Amino acid sequence: MKLSLRLPRLEKVRETLRSRAGSLRGGVRLVARREVLFIAAVAFLSVVVTLIVLTVSSNARERRTADQARQKQGKVAVSGEEGALSVDDFLLPAAPQAEQPPAYYPFRPPVLKWTRENVDKFWVPPRRIAADAIGTINDRNMENMFEKVP
Repeated sequence: MKLSLRLPRLEKVRETLRSRAGSLRGGVRLVARREVLFIAAVAFLSVVVTLIVLTVSSNARERRTADQARQKQGKVAVSGEEGALSVDDFLLPAAPQAEQPPAYYPFRPPVLKWTRENVDKFWVPPRRIAADAIGTINDRNMENMFEKVP
């Protein structure tokens, strides 16, 4: 097995990569600066828009509470225009309390201790339940089989 290294070619590749990396460093810095400036601008605009919305909604709430106070005192509420809507007009009312569930009407009066007669009225042997289920399945299979016969 012969092992040969071509060092001159490897050195040439390394030099090429170093020269390209050196030329890109300034470009990378410029792109990074643009990205940081863009992110900062978007953050600043979102803060400004949020402050504007909060200011407008708080003023509308204050105006609405003042109008409600005037109405309680018997004075007519005056708000900019007749029939003007505020942000608070679009708030949904609180959900109503859930009603009490309907009263439970038992089929039979509750019994603390069961007698043999009570058990005999309601008892169904498990074998009969299984036999009924198997019988129903077998009847259905037989009907399907006879439907396929011409």
